[in-house]
Amino acid sequence: MSFNKKYDYIVVGQGLAGTLLVHDLLECNKSILIVDTTLRASASRVAAGLINPISVRRCIPAFPDFYLKTAIKRYQELEEKLSSSFLHLKPILKLFRNEDIKHLWNDKYSNEGMDNYIKSFNKKNTFPQLNDAFTSANVEPAGNLDVVKFLNDSKQYFTDKCDLLDEKFDFDSFNNTNINYKDYDAQKIIFCEGYRVSENPFFSYLPIAPTKGEVITITIPSIKYFDRIISKGVYVLPLGNYLYTVGATYNREDLTDKITSDGQQFLKDRLEGILNVEYEILDRVAGVRPTVKDYKSLIGWHPENNNIGIFNGLGARGVLAGPYLSNAFVNSSFENISRFSK
Repeated sequence: MSFNKKYDYIVVGQGLAGTLLVHDLLECNKSILIVDTTLRASASRVAAGLINPISVRRCIPAFPDFYLKTAIKRYQELEEKLSSSFLHLKPILKLFRNEDIKHLWNDKYSNEGMDNYIKSFNKKNTFPQLNDAFTSANVEPAGNLDVVKFLNDSKQYFTDKCDLLDEKFDFDSFNNTNINYKDYDAQKIIFCEGYRVSENPFFSYLPIAPTKGEVITITIPSIKYFDRIISKGVYVLPLGNYLYTVGATYNREDLTDKITSDGQQFLKDRLEGILNVEYEILDRVAGVRPTVKDYKSLIGWHPENNNIGIFNGLGARGVLAGPYLSNAFVNSSFENISRFSK
C-alpha cells in the first residue's frame, strides 16, 4: 500500500514571484513542493531586473520608501544565504528629453521632497557619448537584480530544501477539494505561474493583461563600461566589457516569444535619442509580463477555497515590489480581497 507524500505548500511556478515566496516559506519552516517548467517566454528569464524608485514620467515615488528598503535588504540577505552575487546597486542617469521634463524634475526636487531619490543634476554635455542636450539627473539608491542568476542559484538551493517537479502543472490531475496533485498532498497551494494565470481555471477571471516586452543586447565599442543605468524612454543597462542590455517594449497584442520588426525599430529609435556613438546589436529576446489592468498585484486566497492562493501580477516593477509583498503574504496571509469575488 502506497501513501502520498505530504507538504505544507505546493508552489506552482519558480519565476521571480515564486522564488521569493519559497524563500520566505522556507524561513517559516514549511515543507514545499515546487512545480515548474522553464518557459522561453517567461518574463523573469528575460527581465533586466531594474530597481528604480521613481516613476520617471511623473517624477514621483513608484512605491512607499519601505518597498525599496525591504528589497535591497532582502536581496542582500539572499546573496549571503546563497553565497552569491546578483544585486548590483548603481545610480540611474535620467536624461531629459525636453525642457518641460527638465523643469518638472527640478520643481519636484525643490518642492516635493524628491531629494530622497534625486541626488544631483548634471550640466549639459556632461557625457559626450550621450545625447544630454537637455541635461540629466542622478537617481539613487537604484540598481538591478541579475534575475536569471538569482533564479538559477535559488533553484540549486531549493534542490536540498524542497521537492521539485519539472513539468507544466496539469489541472486535470489536481483535486482542489483535498489539495492533491497526482501523488502529492498539501495543506495549501499557491499559483505563481506568471502570465499563464489566464489559463488557470481558479483565477482566469482576474483582470490580467499580459504584456510582451522585447529587449536587445548591444556592444558599444567606445564605452567599455558606464557606471550608471541610463534612462530615456528605454533603459540602457551596463553589463561590463562593452556590453549593454536595452529595453523594453510593451505589446499587449502579440504574446509570443518571437521578435517583431516593430519592437526592434522602437528600440533602435530610442537608442538614436540616447547615444552619440556607434553600437552593434548582438542578441534579441522577448518575454511576457504578468501585468494587471489596474496595475495592482494579484495576491490572496480564492473566495471559495482559502487553501488555493495566488501570488502574481508583480508587473514591470516586480523586482522592487516583490520582496515586501512576498513577506506580507507569508506573514499576514492576505485575507480574501474584494477584487477576487466573482
